[in-house]
Amino acid sequence: MHGLSAIFALAFACFAAPVHAQEVTRCDGGERVLCHEIVVAAPAAEVWRLISTAEGFSTWAAPVVAIDLRVGGAFESSYNRNARIGDAGNIHNRVVAFAPETLLVIQIADAPPGFPHGAEARELTTVMAVEPVDATHARLRVSMMGFREGEAFDALFAFFDRGNAWTLQKLNERVMTGPVDWARQEGAR
Repeated sequence: MHGLSAIFALAFACFAAPVHAQEVTRCDGGERVLCHEIVVAAPAAEVWRLISTAEGFSTWAAPVVAIDLRVGGAFESSYNRNARIGDAGNIHNRVVAFAPETLLVIQIADAPPGFPHGAEARELTTVMAVEPVDATHARLRVSMMGFREGEAFDALFAFFDRGNAWTLQKLNERVMTGPVDWARQEGAR
């Protein structure tokens, strides 16, 4: 599982912008927050569409997607193009809050079977903030919180650090080259 359940510090150029994890920051309560961000060559409204609609998200992040964009709504996806919405192996998130075209907050509802530290993963919350840089560029900042101390949370922090950076790279590729051809990609594996 790579995650938009998760996700995003930098990127300036008009084209392929590098993605890096920011230095780990701690909130007043001592909680670790994982932050990544990227600037992509797309207007903020397009970035919002790509992260908050099934039609947009399925063009770059996962081939099977259902998003019920309302507080309490389901945000479900699968990297398996043969999966069906509702399958136990899918990534199940829930929408915690949103502000149209600017903010999407999700939380892991159920980790796929066999996902390490699934119970702890359900304590994690991801905040995705879209901000226009100019008329043709937008910044997507993803902050993931809920990481307490301990081996399970250390492992989840490392996993989502890699996964969220990968996810932002995929978003940038989508903006730069267009939708993923999932059938072709699966055949290349």
